[in-house]
Amino acid sequence: MTNVLAVDVGGTNIKCAVFDHNLSILESRTLETPQDDGSGKSVVWVISTLVKELQKNHDIRSIGLAVPGTLDEPAGITRWAGNLGWKNVPIVQMLENEVGIPIAFKHDVRAGALAELRNGAMKGFDNGIFLPIGTGIACAIVLDGEIRSSDGFAGEVGHVDVNSDRVCVCGKTGCLEATSSTLAISKAYEALSGKRKSTLEIVNEIDSDSIARKVYDEAISGLVRAVEILATIIAPEVIVLGGGLSMAGPRFISDLREKLDKELTFQRKPELVTSKYGIQSGMYGCGIMAWELVDGR
Repeated sequence: MTNVLAVDVGGTNIKCAVFDHNLSILESRTLETPQDDGSGKSVVWVISTLVKELQKNHDIRSIGLAVPGTLDEPAGITRWAGNLGWKNVPIVQMLENEVGIPIAFKHDVRAGALAELRNGAMKGFDNGIFLPIGTGIACAIVLDGEIRSSDGFAGEVGHVDVNSDRVCVCGKTGCLEATSSTLAISKAYEALSGKRKSTLEIVNEIDSDSIARKVYDEAISGLVRAVEILATIIAPEVIVLGGGLSMAGPRFISDLREKLDKELTFQRKPELVTSKYGIQSGMYGCGIMAWELVDGR
C-alpha cells in the first residue's frame, strides 16, 4: 500500500507520521530535535535514519517537510530559523540526497494552517489567522481563502515588539516570542522561582503561585498586543490558536478574549478558537502536502 511521510521539525521536537490516503496515521514518532546544529546535518541524519527504518514496513512515496523560520519554499532553503540556528540551509536538497524521495516543503505554521483550513477549525472561513504558540511563535495568514506567504517572509509575528524586557533569539528585545512562547514562559518561571516546570504546569498553578501568575499575565499581555495588531491590519474573521499553550484549556482562550475585547474598539473582533489538530496541525498539513505531490496536484 502506498503511503507518505509527514515530518514537522520544531525547535524542541520533530513530529513524524506515516499517512495513508485517507490521512489516517499508520505509525508515528516524536524525536528530539538536535541542538547546536547550524548546518542542519544532524537533523537530516535523524530524519533519514527514521525514513530507512520506516521503509521496512511502509511504501513511502513522498515526504511532506515543514520547518520554522523564513523560507524560500520553491528553492527548498531555510533562509533563517532562530530556534534551529539555521541560516541559508538547503534542507530539501540535503534530505533528498539522503533518502531519494521527493519532498514537498512548507513553513511549519503554514503547513498547520493548510490542515486547519481544509479540515479543521478554519474550514468555512475566508479570512483568518493560524497562530500556534510553541517553542517559537509565527502565524499563517489566510486572505480570501488562500494562505499568503509573501515569498516566505510573511507571518513572523513572533518578532513584533510587545514592550517586554526579554531578549529574543533574533537579537532584539521585547519580541512576542521572547515573552509568550512556551519556551519563554518556562524559562521566565525558572529564572524567578529556581524551579523547572512545563508551561502547562505553570498555567495550572496561576491561582496558587504568584510567580506563575506573573509569568502567565505577561504572556497573555504580549499575545493581546500581537493579536490587536493582526486584527487592526488584517481583520481576520477567526484566529485559530494552536501549539502547546492552546492545550491549557478554555481558561486560556477566555483570558485572552477578555483582555483583547478591552483593546479593540472599531476593529472586527475575531472569533478565538483552538485548533482541531492541536500540536499535530503541522504534521497533518505535511501529510496533505505529501499526498498532493504524489497525486500531481
